Amino acid sequence: VTQAMLAQAAAALDPIAHARLVNGMADLERNTRDLQETVMSIRVLPIGNVFSRFPRMVRDLAARLDKEVALEMEGEGTELDKGIIEKLADPLTHLVRNAIDHGIETREARVAAGKPACGTVRLRAFNRGGSIVVLIEDDGRGLDRERILAKGRERGFALADTASDAEVFGLIFEAGFSTAEQVTDVSGRGVGMDVVRRNIAALGGAVDIESARGTGTRITVRLPLTLAIMDGMTVAAGGVSYILPLAAVVESLQPGAAQVQAVAGEGRVVQLRGEYLPVATLADIFSTGAPPAAEPVIVVAEADGQKVALVVDELVGQQQFVVKSLEANFRKVPGLAGATILGDGAVALILDVAALARRPRR
Repeated sequence: VTQAMLAQAAAALDPIAHARLVNGMADLERNTRDLQETVMSIRVLPIGNVFSRFPRMVRDLAARLDKEVALEMEGEGTELDKGIIEKLADPLTHLVRNAIDHGIETREARVAAGKPACGTVRLRAFNRGGSIVVLIEDDGRGLDRERILAKGRERGFALADTASDAEVFGLIFEAGFSTAEQVTDVSGRGVGMDVVRRNIAALGGAVDIESARGTGTRITVRLPLTLAIMDGMTVAAGGVSYILPLAAVVESLQPGAAQVQAVAGEGRVVQLRGEYLPVATLADIFSTGAPPAAEPVIVVAEADGQKVALVVDELVGQQQFVVKSLEANFRKVPGLAGATILGDGAVALILDVAALARRPRR
C-alpha cells in the first residue's frame, strides 16, 4: 500500500524535473515485487504433499472392502497456500474414502454391469480463473437421485420432483443424512459430508457434485488463491472504484451500438466475434445511482468457464493490490470477493467474477 501511495505521488510530478526520484520509484517497485514473489514462493506448497498420502490409503481400503481400485493423480505440482493445504487434507481424505466405499462397486457388480473389474478414482488439481480446482472422480455406481429425494422428504426437506440434480445431491451435505442400508466402520452414519462442506467453506471455497447413475460421480472443490497480494485492473463505475483480478480479464473494448442487444427475459447481451455474452452493468448491480457514462467501456471477464461483459465508465489502471477480507471486516456481499486500500487511502472493492458471471443467468 505504501509503495502504491509513493508511486501515485511520484506520477503527479514532472518526470524531467524529478528524474532521479522517478527512476528511484521504478527501482523500488521492481525490488518490492521481487521481494513479494520470493516470500510468496516460500508460502506456497505443491498439492502433491496431500496427494502423496492417498495411494497407500486407497490400497488398504480397497483390500478391506474386497474391491479392486486404481488411483490416478494429475496436477500434483499445482501450488496452494501452506495454510490451506494443511486444512484440505481431511476433507479430501473423506471424499476419496467415500468414492471407494459408496462409489466403486464390487468386482462382480462391475463385471455384471459391463465395466472393467477394476474401478478407477481420479484426483486432479489445476488453476482456473484465479481459483484452485480439485476434482475427485470415480467410475462407480453414481448417486441414486430417487433414493436421496425420498430420504430427504422423510427427513422433512420439501423438494419437488422437478428439483435440479444440484439441489437433490446437495442434500447429502446435510448433517446426519445417509442413504446407507447398513452402518460399517468406514461409513453410513451420515457424519462427514456436512463437515467436508463446512471445512471447505471455512477456507472460502465451495464444493459441487455431478453424478450419472451407473456411470460415476464427480466432486468439484473450488478454493480461492489466498495469496494476500494480487495483480488487478482498477475500473470506475458510478463514481466508485472496483478491482478486477487480472487473471480473470480477457479483453476490454468500446462496443458499437449494434453490438449490444436486448433479449426478452434474458437482459442484454453483447455480440463478440460470433459469441453472445451476458451484459452486467456494475453501477446497476451495486446501485450507485450515478448516471451512466457517455461512452461506457466493456471489460470481458471469465471465471469457471463462464464469460461476462462488465459495463464500466472507464479503465483507471493496473497495479498490485493487498487483498483484505470483506467478510472478516464487514459481511459477505454477493458479487464482491474482498476489498483493498488504494494509494490515496481510498477503499476499492474487489469483484467476484464467478458470481457476476452467474448473475445474468439467474
